[in-house]
Amino acid sequence: MIKRVISLSIMLCAGLLTAANASAHGASAVAGEWLPVIEKVDTQNANVISQIQSSPLGNEILVEFTGKGKLEVLGNDGEPFIRITPSGVYANWDHPMWYKVQTAGPRPLPEWVTDNKLESKWELVSKNNYYGWYDKRLEKTDEHIDNWNVAIALNGKRSDISGYFKSLAPPDKRTLVTVDNASSPIADLNAMVVPGAERAIRVSYKGDHHMVVLDEHQSPMLRFSPNGVEVNTHSKGWQSLGRAPVTTDKQWVKVSSQAAYTWPDSRLEKRSEEGWKIPVFCHQDKKVKHIQGGWIEVASL
Repeated sequence: MIKRVISLSIMLCAGLLTAANASAHGASAVAGEWLPVIEKVDTQNANVISQIQSSPLGNEILVEFTGKGKLEVLGNDGEPFIRITPSGVYANWDHPMWYKVQTAGPRPLPEWVTDNKLESKWELVSKNNYYGWYDKRLEKTDEHIDNWNVAIALNGKRSDISGYFKSLAPPDKRTLVTVDNASSPIADLNAMVVPGAERAIRVSYKGDHHMVVLDEHQSPMLRFSPNGVEVNTHSKGWQSLGRAPVTTDKQWVKVSSQAAYTWPDSRLEKRSEEGWKIPVFCHQDKKVKHIQGGWIEVASL
């Protein structure tokens, strides 16, 4: 759902971007660059979907409302200036924040807005049930402020979309994920970690028997054999990856003609003293064993 909203939002906001007198994203009065990250939508409502889109122009927050009634975005004064409904998005053209969020940079306010007399002048600005805007609350303006908050109201009930600021400066140290292939649980199995923003593991297998990788729920997820790799589309671990195939009439679907496959695995990120483990099962000895490894910290270049 959110992927669809993002693509549509790009078209929606294209006109706004061309008018922006913007600086680099994350720019503020504090040192360094900072990226706002959504930590939680304190609504406990599945009808509110939010995401932040960052670009050289600035940080834009995108909110979709799929419920009934209205979702209102509140300004610093506690008054709503954006209203998202199933029939469209409305804006209060008399509220100063409506003009301030249209571009990533500063924008002069109309004369009728600077009279300090807030009136209700709601106008339809979009026929969609989502909207994106450059909210200045997503900018880090003080070294002592680590979190950000955008107040909203769901059918009059106050709530929040909140998060924290992530530094874009390279860390003094970085963590490497290691694999202990010396104690490989199964003969002819080899594993390696592929570094990146989302660490992945690549497993290759040269055995004559079937070898199965289990997901975090201890259910079969990938099946290796001399004929290639098959995926269990019913596996919750596979479904959480968001890869095709997701829904199919067949439970096991071939994804590689070679007995090797690479996938991002959250178990590589869960730090513990015992290290990380990914359970595997070989039909030869019919025992659950583990691909395992750990983490080491090295100084950044």
